[in-house]
Order: sequence, then C-alpha cells, then structure tokens
Amino acid sequence: MKIVRDRDGDAVRVALTGELDLASSDDVRSCLEEALAETRPARLLVDMDGVAFCDSTGIEALILARQAAVAQGTRLELVNVHGIARTTLEITGVLRLFS
Repeated sequence: MKIVRDRDGDAVRVALTGELDLASSDDVRSCLEEALAETRPARLLVDMDGVAFCDSTGIEALILARQAAVAQGTRLELVNVHGIARTTLEITGVLRLFS
C-alpha cells in the first residue's frame, strides 16, 4: 500500500494505492489518525482512486478513523471509490456512513 498525504486549505487528502487489507490496514489507520492529530483539519479526504481491493480489516480501519474524526469535529469523506472496493463498501452498508 502506498499512502500519500497532503494538505489543501482546510482539508487533508490521504491518497491510497494498492490493497486495503490485513497487510496494510494498520498503516492506513495510523496515517489517518496521525493526520487528524497533527493537523486537526475540518475535512479529511480519503482518496481511494488507487484502491483495488478492501477487506474487513480495511473497513474496520476506515470506521475507526471516522469515529476518531467525528470525536474531534472533523468530517471524514471517502472520495473516488470505485470497482470492487466500492461494491464491498456498498454491500456492507459502510459507504453511506461516509456520504
């Protein structure tokens, strides 16, 4: 998993490339939590354009990051979600949490 973080005004964008699964979910979760703690953005955008697959551990990482964001008043949004990752998030009902 490749993770790139950048700031754009009041938002922080975290772009993910690869598979969001058991091997990468801890790294993704840590990056999202660090972005929240260090920058306290109004919005945290998780760009999933490069995510080819997302399993239950990836879903858990996203949900835990969302909970941390809500607790500090940050809106966490998933953007550019498509393919099998989108299907998985829709079927599980998770995608609507980020809408």
